[in-house]
Amino acid sequence: MESQVEELEKLKRRLTIELSLEEVEPHYRNVLRQLRNTRMNGFRPGKFPKGWLEKRFKSVMHQEAVDHVIPGFIEDALQKNNIQQATQGVISELEFEQKRPLKTVIEFEVKPSLALPDYKKFKLTRQEVESVKPEDVEQELENSRKNLARIEDRPSESVAEDKNYVVLEIKNSGDEDYVDENHLDFEIGGERLGIFFESVLGMKVGDEKTVEIKYSLENKTEDSAINKFKIRLKSLRELQIPELNKEFFNQMQVKDLDELKGNLEKNLQFQKEMALKSEYRKSILDQLPKQYDDFDLPEALVHEKEHELEHKLKEEAKKEEPPKTPLDKDKELKEFKEKMRLNYMIDTIGRHEEVPINQEAAAGEFINMAMMFNQSAEELIKTPYGSRLYSQIMARKQEESILNRVVARVFGDPIETVEDAAEKENIVESESNS
Repeated sequence: MESQVEELEKLKRRLTIELSLEEVEPHYRNVLRQLRNTRMNGFRPGKFPKGWLEKRFKSVMHQEAVDHVIPGFIEDALQKNNIQQATQGVISELEFEQKRPLKTVIEFEVKPSLALPDYKKFKLTRQEVESVKPEDVEQELENSRKNLARIEDRPSESVAEDKNYVVLEIKNSGDEDYVDENHLDFEIGGERLGIFFESVLGMKVGDEKTVEIKYSLENKTEDSAINKFKIRLKSLRELQIPELNKEFFNQMQVKDLDELKGNLEKNLQFQKEMALKSEYRKSILDQLPKQYDDFDLPEALVHEKEHELEHKLKEEAKKEEPPKTPLDKDKELKEFKEKMRLNYMIDTIGRHEEVPINQEAAAGEFINMAMMFNQSAEELIKTPYGSRLYSQIMARKQEESILNRVVARVFGDPIETVEDAAEKENIVESESNS
């Protein structure tokens, strides 16, 4: 393969690739073999109208080149010419004939060529990580107990009290029967349906009463007018928090309370370290754009965003009711450009510093997300959503690693390898799961 790059205006490039006959001939033979196996009415096997084979070869081989041949060589050509492609390539020329080499010309835009920022210009103050306080550990212990708590029915003669969970049947005072869709499920003293708390307190399961409350049964929301309802307590439950006993310690995979508190303290300390790192990264992100003058962005990506916003505006105009917050095209486009510039700055640092991706940490996070969806990671990654989710996790992990590298450069700290970071995360994860 021979390749050469021609610089056009701004970020536009023209890449010419020439494949030798030796490289492309297997594809020629494969296409011809497929065509010769074609059966045509009125012709014996392997026989075709005059000129048909040559004409079809051109058409089929063109598609074969676009779909398989060129993509198989373009990555090597980009690496050979040290090109960072930013937009999808467009084939402007494609020449080939049987028993001759293949030549193609591809046009695209590249990422802006930027220098590393001056690390000395960043203003960052080193802070000490706060120590975990005993009361923090006690609160985390209480949270752990609540996470393993169960909601259970209260004894039959119990009355509704604060923090109880209830299912309340409700109907308009003139209605004949209670209906399931009007049932209200809430915690007394919780964040929802506070207007019912006073009425429910002291009721037993099966108790019924008439109440006057500012509530709309039709809209299932609080109302400005007072309405009369009949309510009946259908169920009464409470949260049973586990005791600090052997059964609980087994569930937490520790031998005793001291080991559990030690694990919780380490996990809380790690969280504080991560929070401080996050503050450092945010400060770097805020300062980074000031280190660069304005630079060109790939026009195709900007135009694509403009078309997307214009389409959204047209869709908004078709709606009978305008949205509460109309789309501001100029603002959206400005924010898109700013984000793209920032991404190119971060990408530049990552490439110059050769920051590796912590794939193990990204995979671990993806596995945890899959468990939340009651799926295996292998199943989730095969879905469009799963594929996007994994890409987003990888991108975020990469950005965090790059910004952590900048922080280390600013402070003059030793450079942490991806193995070091993965080992730290694995230790904390294993302890938090225990």
